[in-house]
Amino acid sequence: MTRSQCDNSGMSLGISIIDRYIVKEVITTWLAVMFVLLIVVTSVEIVQFLKWFLKGELTTSTVLPLFINSQLKVIVLLIPVSLFLGVLLALSRLYMDSEMTAMMSGGIGPKQWFRSMLMVALPISLMVLLMMLYMRPWVALQRADINADIRKVSIISTFVAGRFNRTPDGEAVIYMEDISKDGKSMRNIFQRYNKDGSTHIDLARAAKSVTHDTGLDYISFEQGRHYIGSPGESDYQIIEYSEYGVLVPAPKDRSFPLRVQALSTKELWNSDKPEHKAELDWRISLPFATLIIVMMALPLSQTKPRGGRYSQLALGILLYLIYSNLLGVGKAWISKGIVPFWIGTSWVHVLGAVTLYILLRRAGLITKKSGSSVKTHTR
Repeated sequence: MTRSQCDNSGMSLGISIIDRYIVKEVITTWLAVMFVLLIVVTSVEIVQFLKWFLKGELTTSTVLPLFINSQLKVIVLLIPVSLFLGVLLALSRLYMDSEMTAMMSGGIGPKQWFRSMLMVALPISLMVLLMMLYMRPWVALQRADINADIRKVSIISTFVAGRFNRTPDGEAVIYMEDISKDGKSMRNIFQRYNKDGSTHIDLARAAKSVTHDTGLDYISFEQGRHYIGSPGESDYQIIEYSEYGVLVPAPKDRSFPLRVQALSTKELWNSDKPEHKAELDWRISLPFATLIIVMMALPLSQTKPRGGRYSQLALGILLYLIYSNLLGVGKAWISKGIVPFWIGTSWVHVLGAVTLYILLRRAGLITKKSGSSVKTHTR
């Protein structure tokens, strides 16, 4: 092997090592940011689910499937922003620790960094594309099925023994000392609700859940008393009964407008409805936006020694918010028929590409030169 061949082999090996190092730093930081954002979103959703559960709008059997479905939906939307922040933070650390300076001293410049970024951005953008085209409609269909199951479940199955249970409409409070595992039989029941300006109270030794032929659910109280009156007044009616049925209100519909999202990509493509075309454009646009916004992190990550590690973070978040909001505006315009589908949100991506070019020029990562638009910049 000649000397020149050894030099070329060593350079190739050095570039490969730098690629692996940058990719490792970026992916590690991205996963950490993704985990933090997911924890924040998850905590908010858990609070909402607890509210619905305490109101009797969710059962123990539907909470977990609904939670997992929400997580799958959120993960797709968190990938672009978490990847952008991950690249920005990872490269900023390399600048602050003078590792980028050491690379440039060894002749490794922007051309190498572009390749390293593309090694991360392209596979993840492709993954986002597949998730938007196939996983997004599947998740929407699963959400519709879960909501259908919630509507079929009787509110009685959400009652818990030893606790005051409130009905979904908030009008009635029911307490039972004991309840069977199937929710069909109860013992020592107290019920209070308001009707026609009067307070109604039931005290019964036993009760059972009954489903009428019409599909409505009732609680049949047995061996009890029914009190009717107004608080603070002595005019009360007391009715003793051997059996007394009370209609149980159905749980509120917690479904979301997912019918368009649940359509397959093929169905959206063959449809002429503007809202369907808007959904199709959104599925295709997000991967392109992911690629462009990640490449913006390269010039934004440049930090001065006295500028602080996160000096460009605010600008990066602002650019991301503007980009994502413009995509939302573009989608709304397609849905309303203001912009044709063949244009779609391409104008947003053009603005993003122009912004990327300006950032690269200002950062000195590309220079305008005849016959070449990218050259290695060493310091």
